[in-house]
Amino acid sequence: MTTCRVCFAASKLYVVKNGFEVYRCPACGFGQVDVAEEVLAAFYDKDYFAGEKAGFAQEEHEAISVARRRWIENELLKLQGRGPLAVLEIGPGLGGPIAGYFERERPADSYAAIEFSGYAAERLWARGLEVYTGRVVEPALMERLRGRFDFVFGTEVIEHDMDPHGFLGAVRAMLKPGGRAAFTTGNLSGWMSRRHKANWYYLDPPAHVSLFTPKAARRAMTDEGFVRFGVTRYGFQHLEVAERAPAFLRPAILWATDATNVSTGMTISGERAL
Repeated sequence: MTTCRVCFAASKLYVVKNGFEVYRCPACGFGQVDVAEEVLAAFYDKDYFAGEKAGFAQEEHEAISVARRRWIENELLKLQGRGPLAVLEIGPGLGGPIAGYFERERPADSYAAIEFSGYAAERLWARGLEVYTGRVVEPALMERLRGRFDFVFGTEVIEHDMDPHGFLGAVRAMLKPGGRAAFTTGNLSGWMSRRHKANWYYLDPPAHVSLFTPKAARRAMTDEGFVRFGVTRYGFQHLEVAERAPAFLRPAILWATDATNVSTGMTISGERAL
């Protein structure tokens, strides 16, 4: 029997993709893939970032997209009044576009990152960034960074870790009281996922091994002690669409996207209690 890594109910085989069995929980909808640690450690190398193992490629000093800029600025608005921020990005990847944004446009904030890929971490170090190599759940790393940050975030990263409770618990520990966390990821209960099932592009093991639904995300964040948490059911593609529309229409576009649950992506966010 395969046990759900979020709510611990019995999960059932959902699909087989890229030679990996994907299980899905009938209770919270969470999807999961079991991959050996040594396979993951070897996966995120130079070839991965060149696009030879995934459906995208990254370049060093990659420019921030309109959608990512809008997303990070919307999240930072929720931290107004805290003064210069201590921020931690998990999984910036080779390009580090949001790192570049902080360097250029928010120099008063202190930026640090955790990067699982040794190759990507070396290239980020070469830019003079404060980067820690390893998994978020590593006890030594968590203790070193405990209580240091006002904001911890990641874009398309939480789905790469096989331990959702450990990941979110470590993130909460790294936040200051009242600090905020936000992550973008795929939505396994969204219309795009349900329509395409095994052909859904976001279903991509061994890169993506934890596939959240809004229900699973709320359960995991509640169990790990987050408060004022929320889920918005739209991703970067719909942020791009909204940005191309007249300003007065943007809130309505994003509201409709969330309400219809059509998008592949979503944002998971929450705070550490004071």
